[in-house]
Amino acid sequence: MRYNGESESAGQFWRTRQPDRRLARWVNFYLAYRRTAGVSGIRTVAALNSIVMIIDLEPAIQRSLVGSPLSVVSPVTGLTGGPIAYERLGREQGIIVELTPLGARALFAMPLRELGTARVGMVDLLGASARRLTEQLWEARGWDHRFRILDHWLADRLLDGPALAKALAGSWQSLTVARGNVRIDDLAAQAGVSRQHLATSFHREIGLPPKTVARVARCHWAIRLITGRNPPSLPAVAALCGYTDQAHLNRDFRLLVGCTPTGLLRSGDAHIDLFLGSEIALRPRQRTGTPLESGRPLSSTDVVARQRESLP
Repeated sequence: MRYNGESESAGQFWRTRQPDRRLARWVNFYLAYRRTAGVSGIRTVAALNSIVMIIDLEPAIQRSLVGSPLSVVSPVTGLTGGPIAYERLGREQGIIVELTPLGARALFAMPLRELGTARVGMVDLLGASARRLTEQLWEARGWDHRFRILDHWLADRLLDGPALAKALAGSWQSLTVARGNVRIDDLAAQAGVSRQHLATSFHREIGLPPKTVARVARCHWAIRLITGRNPPSLPAVAALCGYTDQAHLNRDFRLLVGCTPTGLLRSGDAHIDLFLGSEIALRPRQRTGTPLESGRPLSSTDVVARQRESLP
């Protein structure tokens, strides 16, 4: 699968591209963006099932709320078990690089649990080479050139970088591809270790406990269903995704997204950023037609269009 999508509306520009095929195990996608906020506004990034590195080429005047992992220039954020709030004002431009746990371990050479809630920038982790990369990207001749620069820069560092234990990488992939519908005991048996050993090492090296990764993957699948073409009813979504009932679905959405499914559909991209690339890059068994499957965030225009399509 290879996608290269672009959209521009209401002062926002998005362009997605998959990395060089050599990087497929390490990098999910690149997302270039440019947007302007005339007034200060608080946005929310829903729970992440992958590692996100934002390369700021033109930071907004105010990037985030105090104490947020996004409150530094060019932040790196690990897997998160809840939403992250941030504030923005003015024009911002940059590239989001979504890494798999395998890619993040190779690039940063550290257990990923340290990234989950830390306020850390790309320069803090990678030093002068990160500064030079930002300069190269700023001076590049357009987005295609920037994507090629990223391909070469990441290939130099990832292909021979420190490896994540194969059993842990496989467990993360199994949980994500199966949308959380995998027993932790079965994962431990496949890895040849005890359940406790798997849970402890997974949390340290991946950044979240297996159960939380499963919960996020299940929520991402529900998001894809409700924002896709011909979305099922919310009770049907709850049943399809393995929730006990719609109340259970609502609770998980509040915990992981910061609002209910109804609230997400009402707000569109006005207040929430959604990135589901980790699930998409691993070739899901079933596609829903949601714009999220191209790697880019959901926009309010997309939501309105989907709702109109579902009308009789």
